Amino acid sequence: MTHIDTNITATLPAIGTPFRGGYFAGTYLENGALMALIVAPKAEGEAESLEWGPSGKTAARSLIDGLANSEAINDDAHPAAKFCRDLSIGGFTDWHLPALDQMSVLRANLTPEDDHVPEQTIAEAFKLGGTEAFDIGDYYWTSTEWGSGSAWVQLFSYGNQNLYGKDWSARVRAVRKCPL
Repeated sequence: MTHIDTNITATLPAIGTPFRGGYFAGTYLENGALMALIVAPKAEGEAESLEWGPSGKTAARSLIDGLANSEAINDDAHPAAKFCRDLSIGGFTDWHLPALDQMSVLRANLTPEDDHVPEQTIAEAFKLGGTEAFDIGDYYWTSTEWGSGSAWVQLFSYGNQNLYGKDWSARVRAVRKCPL
């Protein structure tokens, strides 16, 4: 018989509720530590069309640590990461471009699409047409590079994670993390 410890989840807020400067998006493991992922409010923490940055640099390869990736490329040549790192929302300044696996948490818990199972997020503000909803027709940059000329993007409508050239423009939505 498997015993499941539910004590830790009893203290966590519901998906999509206000939490530490943004909205609680879910949990994930980073180097064995349980982390909360917080997505920035759309009005302050989303940009519509930014480039990832120039080809050539391969310093942001983590699949899970978006903060480390964003720090490695936090300069004027990397507009998507710089946008996130320059944010100060709710008194927090550790906003960053999500890594590929952090973006998967956002997709799993906050998808606004209504033709999947489960149909869409339970968080009202993130449902299709909601004030915080991700745009289902646009790709969002992650901080994770594939190689010197491309980085990963996320599409919320079909769940696709694809590679695009770093000079391509896509949406950006900042996140932050905190240990639990």
